[in-house]
Amino acid sequence: MAERTGAGGGAPIAIVGLIGGQWFGRAAEDVLRGADVLLGHARQYALLDPTIPGERVELWGDLGAVLDRAVAERDAGRRPCILADGDPGLHGMVGFAAARLGSGALAVHPAPSSIALAFARVGTTWDDAEVVSLRRRTPEEAAADVLAHPKVAVLMSRAHTPEALGRALAAAGHAADGREVTVCARMGEPDEKIVRTDVAGLAEGTFDPFAVVVVRAT
Repeated sequence: MAERTGAGGGAPIAIVGLIGGQWFGRAAEDVLRGADVLLGHARQYALLDPTIPGERVELWGDLGAVLDRAVAERDAGRRPCILADGDPGLHGMVGFAAARLGSGALAVHPAPSSIALAFARVGTTWDDAEVVSLRRRTPEEAAADVLAHPKVAVLMSRAHTPEALGRALAAAGHAADGREVTVCARMGEPDEKIVRTDVAGLAEGTFDPFAVVVVRAT
């Protein structure tokens, strides 16, 4: 099989998803162990196998800055690897990078998504669920999506926390009454936390922003 090349003839840029510091599959491990530089955040590095040898650069949050650094490293003859949380194809780096570089410029090795793990913890299916990301929408927009569907997972962000979603739902009044809410934080990590509550509890509480909020109509 011919070796893949990325945009401009360079090697594809690797994106590896992690859950609790764990990659999934032998190909992902080969990429991690062969990388010259890793681009991720401190939480990932704290859980990652210390025998993974590449230089560890803390760079995350700004997708453009992460991708620019990866391209620069590749063009300098190094092998970069972008670390993602869970499945980078679900509201993550893959869509952004493919739009910039083309899908052929990427080598993606996903882990299970935090959405899938959250529904597993709740104990229900998610093939019939609506998935919303607060990385791209406001709490008010997400609240409207929640009220329009009986089963919704909302992916939080540092800018928009679970309690912000709760306040937006509470502002909708009786329309949000009776909904079951589960806050699933830091999925797959040692400090994973599952909190079952309701809309009022979500609005009045304080929760980890690294979370998925599952809201179900009863």
